[in-house]
This record gives sequence, C-alpha cells and structure tokens, in this order.
Amino acid sequence: MTERFDDDEVLALDLAEALREARPHVDEVAERAKGAFTWRTIDEDLLAAELMFDSSEQTAPSLTRGAEGGRVMVFSADLRSVEIEVLSDRVVGQFMPQSDGEVQVEGDRGVVTTVPVDELGFFVIEPVPTGVVRLRCTTPATRLVTDWVRL
Repeated sequence: MTERFDDDEVLALDLAEALREARPHVDEVAERAKGAFTWRTIDEDLLAAELMFDSSEQTAPSLTRGAEGGRVMVFSADLRSVEIEVLSDRVVGQFMPQSDGEVQVEGDRGVVTTVPVDELGFFVIEPVPTGVVRLRCTTPATRLVTDWVRL
C-alpha cells in the first residue's frame, strides 16, 4: 500500500479521477467564490439601512389594506429611508427624501437587476426577486444598502 503513494503515475491517475468527479461543480463553485471575493469591501462607503418595519411580523391585520395588499417594509439610515411594498407580481418602492437615482437588487450571486428611480423617488422591480436579497440604493446625495431580506 505504501508503494502506491510513492508512484507518481498512480498519484496522477488518482488526482485525475478526483478532478473528474468534481468537474460538474467547478464552474458553480468558481462563480460563487468570485462573487464572494468581489463583495468583501463593497459596503465600506455605504450607509447601512436597517429593517425598521416589516408588516409580515405584525399580529393584527392592517385596517387600511385590503386582502390584496402586499407586504410592506421600511429600511432607515441617518434620516433617510426606503419603503417597499412586495406585491404578487412586483415590488414598488420610494426613497425618502425624494430623489432620482437607481436601485440594484443584489442576490447571493451578485446583482440581479438594476431599475431607475424617478424624481419623486419611486421605483418598480419586476418580477419579484426570489431568495435572499438586499437593495443598493444610489441617489446624487446618498448611497445606502438595506439589510438582507427574503421577499
């Protein structure tokens, strides 16, 4: 058995076999590793907007919304906020204070989509992103990122 590990040809064959078994997963692992590495310092200059309100955590139903009303979330940081409502087919939101800009939806594999924000601070994300996401919000005066949430 010891001689098997002393033989370079046998070791090369064993290594080739191990790599063949891992090959189907190599691209996915490499992409996720690149994504994780890219994000390691990306938030250093952003305001972190914490989830301050989530209607899905309320025990009593809201009296102002019908049965078709969506889940409402409010993220806040330093007198700035992003309010979103998650509907069945889209997410609608608004920056406060109102300003134009853009919203990037980030998932575990990077940016899922980027949408414009109008001068009143409104934006629409279609369709509703799946999985755990966060919003990177950019206006002329502010750059902030929300907590990670599952929509």
